[in-house]
Amino acid sequence: MESLETDARGLSGLLDRAHAPLVAILPHNNDEYASAAQEAGADAIVIGVDKTESMFPGLFGSFDLQEDSINSILTTSSVPVGISIGDSRPLTPESWERIATKPFAFVNMYAHHMPPFVLNDPRTEKLLTIGAGYMVEQIKSLAEMDGVGALEAAIVTAQGKNHVFSVLDLSTLRMIAKLSGKPVLLRAQKRLEPDDIRTVTGQGLRGIIVDPSALEPGVEAYRAGIDNYSKHRRVLEPGT
Repeated sequence: MESLETDARGLSGLLDRAHAPLVAILPHNNDEYASAAQEAGADAIVIGVDKTESMFPGLFGSFDLQEDSINSILTTSSVPVGISIGDSRPLTPESWERIATKPFAFVNMYAHHMPPFVLNDPRTEKLLTIGAGYMVEQIKSLAEMDGVGALEAAIVTAQGKNHVFSVLDLSTLRMIAKLSGKPVLLRAQKRLEPDDIRTVTGQGLRGIIVDPSALEPGVEAYRAGIDNYSKHRRVLEPGT
């Protein structure tokens, strides 16, 4: 297995691929889900800490509480591992230092949760999340900031997560991709049909991040869901 320290395992290496990268968020920080995602074709996986969303009960705990499980995933994973940090408690410089010294490929946070000391830390690449309600001017400004490697578009409100993927969703994603000078990945918070998956990666989006709330519960259902995304993503043209 290649070293966790190589550039190929960072966010920039993930984006420098001939196909649309597929990133799988784990619903629980354990080896079983990590293995399922990798076996199903995920190019990277994301563990989570300090979450508040009801769909992620396995990610409510702090980094300290979940460190053993996280270390196990980092040690055994054959693909890059990112960390998504929620807002159940303020992220302090001391807590960030413990995270930043681990071999994560990138850190993922909503822009309105990320402290400047995280953005300015050169040790870890940043996948910055933009949510529903962000203004056009804010999105453009965030994409221009030094330290931002890519944007994650998580544009679905809590009330809209059970709805079908719509033309309005597609239009919003196209607008974000055109505004941003950085690569944009979609967080798939709605269930996408095979044609939707191909369409999304043909509209200026660089890849897809699968939110487990859009999949059925259970390890085998999770594996099947990631496999479905992997099979139907679009191969990118050179230079896209």
